[in-house]
Amino acid sequence: MVVEGPLPGGHLGFGDDWREYSLKDITADVQRFFGDATLDIPVIPAGGIFTGTDAVEFLRAGAGAVQVATRFAVSREAGLPAKVKQHYFQANEEDVVVSSVSPTGYPLRMLVTSPCLNSNVKPQCEPFGYALNAQGKCAYLDAYEATGVGKNGRKLVVRDKVCLCYHFSKKNCYTCGHYVYRLKDTTNRLADGSFQIPYAEHIFKDYQLSPDHQIALPAEDFLLLASSER
Repeated sequence: MVVEGPLPGGHLGFGDDWREYSLKDITADVQRFFGDATLDIPVIPAGGIFTGTDAVEFLRAGAGAVQVATRFAVSREAGLPAKVKQHYFQANEEDVVVSSVSPTGYPLRMLVTSPCLNSNVKPQCEPFGYALNAQGKCAYLDAYEATGVGKNGRKLVVRDKVCLCYHFSKKNCYTCGHYVYRLKDTTNRLADGSFQIPYAEHIFKDYQLSPDHQIALPAEDFLLLASSER
């Protein structure tokens, strides 16, 4: 069973009180529940496991595995456009917010630099599907219809919600884990100010081999290859 804490990217299974919880406590609670019920089910913690040491601490506490995402999202093998990966590398801690803009009703962790924010795109429900809340409605439709038009006759910015159907398809919604602002410390900065895009193999080996919360940077002989991705 994958157990998510309060720090992963995207939609959260918590309310505004997410700061009051910790992945370690939640994981331990689930492990105790399974143990008391004599259920042999592996527990896989996820969300905020940024270093190999983080992973080892969970494994030593009895986790069957760990699930990690933020660091691999900016690997060369990941499907995001290179310019979006650079936004993640450039992020600062104050750029990370837990927002209520999702029409699903769940809190959404994302970057404030996401192009989806303060847009006025026409609802794209039919071509892209529906993001429905617990009442079976799309809150973006309501927010869009409630938004007026300016003096030029054009739709004003829709501020309360975003059309996830459209913006996810265009990769305009920069959902992210809480520690995305630490990504800049996991790679090298190039001469043009951008960041080296590491290979997934390097990230995986760093999780395996780096001790004491240390993070190994990619080998510098990959710098030119990384910059050519853009």
